[in-house]
Amino acid sequence: MPSCVITGEGGLGKSYTVMKSLDSAGLKNITDLAAFETGTRINTSKAYRVVKGFSTAKGLYRTLFESNGMTIVFDDCDSILKDDVARNLLKGALDSYSKRYISWMADMRDDDLPKSFEFTGRVIFVSNMPLEKIDQAIRTRCMVVDLSMTEGQKVERMEVIARSEEFLPEVSDVAKTAALAFLKAHIGSVPNLSLRSLIQVAKIANRGGQWQDLAKYVITQGA
Repeated sequence: MPSCVITGEGGLGKSYTVMKSLDSAGLKNITDLAAFETGTRINTSKAYRVVKGFSTAKGLYRTLFESNGMTIVFDDCDSILKDDVARNLLKGALDSYSKRYISWMADMRDDDLPKSFEFTGRVIFVSNMPLEKIDQAIRTRCMVVDLSMTEGQKVERMEVIARSEEFLPEVSDVAKTAALAFLKAHIGSVPNLSLRSLIQVAKIANRGGQWQDLAKYVITQGA
């Protein structure tokens, strides 16, 4: 299957893990095209682009056309999954046929987009929506990864991410270890335990001194 849907609560490191995996697979992040010199040739089959936030159906059509051939990561673009027209476009992109055609037959006016094109890219959807709320026609066309976790599993996930060199490089390993131990000790007191909780506590612990009281106040507020 040329696509994947990854669901689960926010703050579980879904986006971080996806991009790290794509980087490790040798794909180049070309989200910020301004960082590339004019005339730079890009192998789209070895590239990916991250799209975040709100998108209309027509915006999705443009994204699929302009990013054709590469891997497109839709990060928290739940508006696409809730729009009937956008969902139909997405179904075309996710089809398992040897050739996938996407069409926009509405009035284009002076637009530079074709009314139809063959889509050869791949799609990864990262969403905080519960899996059961995602259209079944989308789910059956994708590899589905549901990252719903218990509180204990969340902490285990944080331990894996915290060992990465890319995670909070400005924070000492001692502070990260102390933050993890602190969260384990207060696991029942954190309203919305997530990777953001670890980031907050680790940064506070990194300041040194008597940081525990401030950390406890911050995480118990559900921030």
